Order: sequence, then C-alpha cells, then structure tokens
Amino acid sequence: MRSSILWTASVLVAFGALVGCGSPVVSELPVPPADQGFQQAITPFTVPQGHEVQACFFFAVPGTPGQDVWVNRFQIADSLGSHHVSVFRVKTISNLSGKPGDSVFSMDGTGPCYTSSNWSDWPLVMNSQIASDTDWQLPDGVGEKFQPGELLMLQVHFVNATTQKTPGLAKAAINFYYPKTIPQNEMGTLFATNQNIRICPGDEGKSFTKTCHFGATTSVHIIGANGHFHSRGTEFDMMCVDQTGGLIDQFYKSTQWDDPLMARNFDQVVPAGGGVEWKCTYDFPQGGCGNPADSCCFTFGGLVETQEHCNAFVYYYPKTQDINCF
Repeated sequence: MRSSILWTASVLVAFGALVGCGSPVVSELPVPPADQGFQQAITPFTVPQGHEVQACFFFAVPGTPGQDVWVNRFQIADSLGSHHVSVFRVKTISNLSGKPGDSVFSMDGTGPCYTSSNWSDWPLVMNSQIASDTDWQLPDGVGEKFQPGELLMLQVHFVNATTQKTPGLAKAAINFYYPKTIPQNEMGTLFATNQNIRICPGDEGKSFTKTCHFGATTSVHIIGANGHFHSRGTEFDMMCVDQTGGLIDQFYKSTQWDDPLMARNFDQVVPAGGGVEWKCTYDFPQGGCGNPADSCCFTFGGLVETQEHCNAFVYYYPKTQDINCF
C-alpha cells in the first residue's frame, strides 16, 4: 500500500510502524462470504495527542466486468475517537487521487484529504457519524448500484484533542452486502454543504439555511438522512420543500453534534421538482476563541477544534442523478 503522509518527521516516527508499505488491515467486522458481499477496511493508525487526522483510502469495487454490482445492506464499524466515516465515488480529479490500495493522510486541516473542493463532484455512497456500529438494511426493492472496478474513496476523521479522544488505534471498516435479487429501484444520494457560515463569540441561536433540489421530474422518496456539524452546533434540521422552495414537512432533527442521529426506516415523499432545506443552529459563548486571526470566529472547515461544518447527507429513490450541492 502506498501512503502519502502529510506531516512532520517527528510525527512520522510515531506512525512509522503503522502506516506504510505492508501495513496490516484490521477490522472489527467479520468479512462477508465472497458470494454475499465484500469489505473495505482502513489501515489502523495512531493519532498524536492534540491532533486530528483525516485519511482517504482508495479501493475498487469487485465483480465480473459487464455485470452490475448491487448492494442493499451496509455495515460500518469504527473505533473510539471517530468523527466520521464516509464513502464517495471518485469522479473529477483535482488535488486528491489514488489507485486501489493507495491512501492519503492529512493532519490538522492541512492536506488534500481535508480540502472538500477536491471531491466536490464525488457522489456520496454511505456515511456514518455515530459511536456505535451502523447496520442499515435498505427497504425492500431498493439498492445502490456500482460497476465492477469502479473506484471508491473511504474517508475517516479521527480526533485526539479537547472535543474528542482517540485513546488507541484508529480503525474503521465497511461491509457491502449483495441482495438476493436485483432491486427494482436504485438508491441515489444527496450530499450538501453550506460553506457560508460564521459563528463568533457571543452568538446564541445563530442559524444558517440553504436549499438543494433533486432535479426530478417525478416524486422521490427520502429513506435516510443525517446532519453534521461540530461542537458549536446545537440543532440540525432538514425539511422537504416543493419546486418553489416552499416548506412541506420536516423529516430530520438532531441536537447531538458528536453522535448525531441517522434517521432511517422512514419514507418522506418529495414532489417533482422539490428538494431539501437544511438548517444549522449554533451557540458560542463569550470568552472562547476559534480563529484568533478572525475575531475568534468559526468559519467553514474540517477541523473539529477550530472550524465548523453544516453538512447534509440524504438517501433517496428512485435515483435521478448524483447530487452534490456545495
């Protein structure tokens, strides 16, 4: 495995025995039998005290050329200190790329695995942000479709600082399970971020709202969703909207930043031309400080300690297109 390590030599010493050529892959999940699915696991690593590591692992979907690969169940397991586990389909290459088996490590907000514009058109496959393991069986007749050899990127973020702790090895793995029959409906995903956010000392109940449309000519069904922000976040809401942006129904609410709800096993119908509005609300008391060079405010970025996010992950069917709203 080739690894691109993006930090100082002193940190490399700490990682040397764990990351690099020949590093073992460790998983807490049993590997599915070959005729039932496949697994992708990260190379375990340590996170130095006071630091954050975001790593991108590239892998190819197994299968027979010319035959679609369908998946209707996902299992994700990660270790203590995990901030998120996300899988994306690799599309336009900017400053982040890799062949199957390659990995790119970035630290403390610096490096291509932290720069979201590098995967701005990479469709979401699956994500998890909960401390416990995720096991999601999609509704009957719904599956996610892949092509054999298709390149995917598994991204993890582990924190060992004030807001979160990674006491041991950082580990994560995801299982993809095949359905017994080809599903009638293909699941699509919507990945959206609001990067125009700014939270400053003394802000209470400060909210930011944005809308993303499916672009469908018929109605679609939302079957899963979760929201993502950092420790200044107090409430994350998602609402269904019509083609004019008029609110219809709220289908998601979470008040936990470090263990946010993943809503599933529901069916929210969105009319033709409709979409999703998501709203992030934050509190930050006087006396704290995010970026000292910017009036101690928090703006958009991947660092849990000093930056904020407002990201929405939505799963729906039937798939119309891959949707990324940045």
